[in-house]
Amino acid sequence: MICNWDEFCAATFIIPMNPKLASLISLLTLLNCSLFSQTARIRGNVFDEISKDGLPGTYILIVGTPFRTTADDKGNFEISGVPAGEYDLRMEQLGYTISSKHVTLKSGQSLRLTVGLGLDVKTMNEVTVLGEYRDKESAARAREKNAANIKNIISSQAMVRSPDINAANVLQRMSGITVQRSSGGDEAYAVIRGMEPRYNNTLVNGIKIASPDNKNRFVQLDIIPSDILSSIEISKSLTPDMEGDAIGGTVNMVVKDAPEVSSFKATASMGYSELFLNEKYIDFKKSDIQKLSPIQRNPPGYVAQPSDFSRSNLDFEPTQAPPNSTIGFSFTHRFLHNKLGLVLADNLQNQYYGNVSSRYTVSPGGYTGDSLLATDVTVFKGYTQQLNNGLVSHLDYEFNDRNRISVDNFYIYSYLAQARISEDTTLIGTGRVGPGTGQVFFNGESFTQHQYVENIKLSGRHALSHKLLLDWAGVISLAGRRIPDMADYETDFLIKSDHTSTGNFFNQITHQWLKNKDMDYDGILNLSYHQVRNNNDLELKVGELFRSKTRFNNEDDYVLHPVLDTATGIKPLWTNIYQAQYTVTNSSGTNVYNPNNYRASEITFAEYIMFTYKRPKWETGGGLRVENTNTDWDIRVHSATQPSSGSQIYQDYLPSFFFKYKITINQNLHLSYFRSISRPNYYELVPTEQFATDYYVVGNPGLIHSVADNYDARYELFMRGEENLFLGAFYKTIQNPIEQGLQSVAAGKLYLLPMNSGTATNYGLEIAFTKYFGKFGITGNYTYTHSAVSVQKETYQGKSIQETRPLQGQTDNIANASLLYKDARHGFFAQLAYEYQGKTLAQTSLYYKSDYYQQPMNTLAFSVEKDIQKHFTVFGKFNNLLNTPAKEYVYVQNTILVSKDVYEANYSIGVRYAY
Repeated sequence: MICNWDEFCAATFIIPMNPKLASLISLLTLLNCSLFSQTARIRGNVFDEISKDGLPGTYILIVGTPFRTTADDKGNFEISGVPAGEYDLRMEQLGYTISSKHVTLKSGQSLRLTVGLGLDVKTMNEVTVLGEYRDKESAARAREKNAANIKNIISSQAMVRSPDINAANVLQRMSGITVQRSSGGDEAYAVIRGMEPRYNNTLVNGIKIASPDNKNRFVQLDIIPSDILSSIEISKSLTPDMEGDAIGGTVNMVVKDAPEVSSFKATASMGYSELFLNEKYIDFKKSDIQKLSPIQRNPPGYVAQPSDFSRSNLDFEPTQAPPNSTIGFSFTHRFLHNKLGLVLADNLQNQYYGNVSSRYTVSPGGYTGDSLLATDVTVFKGYTQQLNNGLVSHLDYEFNDRNRISVDNFYIYSYLAQARISEDTTLIGTGRVGPGTGQVFFNGESFTQHQYVENIKLSGRHALSHKLLLDWAGVISLAGRRIPDMADYETDFLIKSDHTSTGNFFNQITHQWLKNKDMDYDGILNLSYHQVRNNNDLELKVGELFRSKTRFNNEDDYVLHPVLDTATGIKPLWTNIYQAQYTVTNSSGTNVYNPNNYRASEITFAEYIMFTYKRPKWETGGGLRVENTNTDWDIRVHSATQPSSGSQIYQDYLPSFFFKYKITINQNLHLSYFRSISRPNYYELVPTEQFATDYYVVGNPGLIHSVADNYDARYELFMRGEENLFLGAFYKTIQNPIEQGLQSVAAGKLYLLPMNSGTATNYGLEIAFTKYFGKFGITGNYTYTHSAVSVQKETYQGKSIQETRPLQGQTDNIANASLLYKDARHGFFAQLAYEYQGKTLAQTSLYYKSDYYQQPMNTLAFSVEKDIQKHFTVFGKFNNLLNTPAKEYVYVQNTILVSKDVYEANYSIGVRYAY
């Protein structure tokens, strides 16, 4: 604690005591004040002279004296009680040049200093970035510069200051990345260089994590709070020691780790969605939701009854939406004379958001010549509560300089509750005799979803000699999702030619229970040999990975139909869910043959050998990775006519090579080649059949994995601090890419299924930059992507024709630009972030030139923060300020709108504490 002795000496004390004792205390107090009035105090701030950001952990000392301290999280420091005189003040920070200042202190003086440190380029070429410095954007540039592969990195500092609160939102501002939305309506899945999520993998500290998704391998990134991350690394090229199933790239979330100084940080915020300023939030009761289906909670052979199903979760009520809120903290400390390190971080987000959407259906019945007509339109509103909790814990123990072990736990829990209210109006046929007439279907749907991801890692690092290093890891990764009683009711009525309507008839109710679980058990071992001699730096590395994965998928569906009028056989009128009378059509649920109830297992064994060779002007490396895959699946209840089990066994040789030429100390030319794969999702191999409006979603046991050859080149200029310029190009050829496509079959059925589509190409250009002009800065990126794959399509007249189109999910142009303002002295920062996403292939069609494309989008966000006291900062985050709707079209002779989603803006304000 720092005492203000000027105020202490001026204070008046009234203490009832012995007069002689009071006189003695007064004399001592005056003497004490006299002594301290002859000392001085130094206050200041140490910052990066380029970015103007404070440098936490900077070591400040007065040379030749015992006075020293460490800068806090914002770079502030204070040294008190310094006798008057002349001194040399010294400031040291990892990766920066040492700064010294000669100061003269007078009695009673409080000296204020602001010191900018310049980046020590030579040092940063040699050291590993650790501790607090890792969280800085300048550290991210240093890691990109020293990486053997081509990377883009965003630091914790940039994430905290951005308008974003989760990993998915952050990713969409990085070079070459767009983000697909989840069923909940939030941005969730990364698309890297036009390669949809299936072609990318998700890691935590370099280790793959299990997926809670019941259909796919990839992970929903909107459930991961960005506040628990130290950085996010996007690897766009692979080296042999990296997992090979990443054609687009790898998303590596680096969590807080390796504390070097003690710190405590906390954050809290509140906000609101503009959508709920204009209308009510639709909610439903959750207390009566049954965790298990009727068959699951009763003995075998049980026949489900109407009374087994909850009704209150289909009772929708308008209410005022609660505010959005976040709260979190992180704590780091080292114990036992710095041998034991601890990191603990937690972040809780409770968000309420919604969307107003329109969907238009086009089908063969709507064709006229070579043009398309919409056959019906559905207008629906979604109301979503999403609660995400991310917990990170880390312990490391350093036995000595040669041996270190760590235990890491990464845990994410996500809860989602959503109500959907929709009206589906026919535009062709079914009583349609003019605008505003026809049959109308009304649906009310509710569901709650529980997801979790947990990664537990025990790892060690051992220097066997000064040249030989061994590291290992054992990992348990668990993930799961549970949707208890996803319920839906449907009614319909007819608007007649005189615009009067019939009664609203009760059609049906459905109830669905879904549950899935992923379990991964990993073992990793790496051994490296490193020798430096006469400017020759050689590293040889070998290693292996073993992973055993098991997935369980369970689904139980029920259809309830109304009790018909005994005299007329007519459906009853709908009043409300509590008055509805129904029977259970499938009283055993789907506890019979159901391909959605399956178990899949996969054994992956990989080994690699690689080398890295460095010279003062250039660096090269490469090697070979061999991945062996054995996938099995089995349906719980077998069928006499359909495939009930299957397997795939394959081996892939994945060579890679890179060359980096150091044009100058700040410029690199980086070239890279690597081969990679993409495995089918387990769900895609199982012969499922599920009806979805106009087609059946089915699996494909004959689907095979994709293999790609990837070529990259990038020019890299690292100017000062955060400043950089990247110019890159990439080219990919993909054998057997996996695409969703429609197939027509007998009896008029349409099947949507995953298919291999021959050979595809994907190439493009990238530029990324950051530049500061005093207190102002600009950072941005632009990516052009072009992909092509040839597939067989049908014309509207039933003829077969070849069509070349982009890969599904590919966006042609992506641009991000942010204007920055930093005033380190006054602790002020502001960022205006713009994003442009070009035309994107959203969904493929069976018919020629009938694919769905999302039209170009422009979005704008703003964030601001201001230091208000030594340890406190207030901030604001404002997203989707343009309220740009997401629209999809079919581009044929006439352009038809097929969907439109409006989300409205979101605002939040909060406070951060850092010590």
